Amino acid sequence: MSGARLLQMAATIAGLTVTSNIVAEPNRAEELEHLRIDTGYIIEAGELEVNIVPSYFDYDGERRQEIEAELEYAISDRLMVEVEVPYRRMSFDGAGEDIDGAGNVELGAKWLLAEGENFSGSFGVGVALPSSDDRPGISDDLWGVDLSVPFTLRFPDRSMSLHVEAGMEWKEQEGFEEQLLNVAIERRPDGRNITLQLGSNIVHEESDWEAYLIPAFEIAATAIPFQFGMGVAAGLTSESADWGLLADFEVEF
Repeated sequence: MSGARLLQMAATIAGLTVTSNIVAEPNRAEELEHLRIDTGYIIEAGELEVNIVPSYFDYDGERRQEIEAELEYAISDRLMVEVEVPYRRMSFDGAGEDIDGAGNVELGAKWLLAEGENFSGSFGVGVALPSSDDRPGISDDLWGVDLSVPFTLRFPDRSMSLHVEAGMEWKEQEGFEEQLLNVAIERRPDGRNITLQLGSNIVHEESDWEAYLIPAFEIAATAIPFQFGMGVAAGLTSESADWGLLADFEVEF
C-alpha cells in the first residue's frame, strides 16, 4: 500500500480530512473563542460543551498569559448557560516579579432572540463573581456584569458568514467602564471541515483603545465531536499588545 494511501486512511480515521464529497454544514459555533467573539447562535438543546482556551499577549515590557476553562449547556432551543474559570499569569521586564492566580469566575446565559435561514441574533449576559482578593491584572473583589448583542449573517452561495458583536461591561463602584465591538468573517467551502477566518476586536476602556486584527482558522473533526481553532493577533493601537496567540480546544457531549 502506498504512503499516500496510508496517510489518507489515517486522516479519515482521525476525522480530520479537509476534503470530502459531502457538503459541510455551516459553522454554527455559539462563540469563536480564538477570535474572542460571540456569534448569533447557541448550541443545540441538551448539548454540553467544554472549551479550553489558552492565550498569550506580548505588550511593551509585559506579557500576559491566560488559560480559561469553559463549560456550556443548552437548556432549550433558545437558552444556554455557561461557567468560565480563568487562570492568569503576568510577567514583566526588569525587576518586576511575575504574578499569577485564578481570575474571577463568570456565570453567563445566552438567549436566542431570532433565527432565520440566513440570520441569527442573540442576547448575552455574564456576571463576574468577586474574588477574595484584589490583584490588578489577575482578579478583583468587585462584582461585574457583561452585556452583549451578537448577530450572524450567512451567505450560503459564497459559503461565508459575518459575525458582529456589540457589548459593554459594568463594574461595581466604576459603572460602565468598557465598551467593545467585535467583527469576524469566515469562509467554509462546501465539502470541507476547515474554516478560514478574519476577526477584529475593538475595546474602549476609559481613555484607552485596544484594537486587534486576527487571522485564524478552525478545524472540525468528522468522526469525533472535537474542534480546534487558532488565531494570531496583531495590535493596531499604542495601548494594544504588539502581538498575541489564541487557541481553542472544544469537545461536545
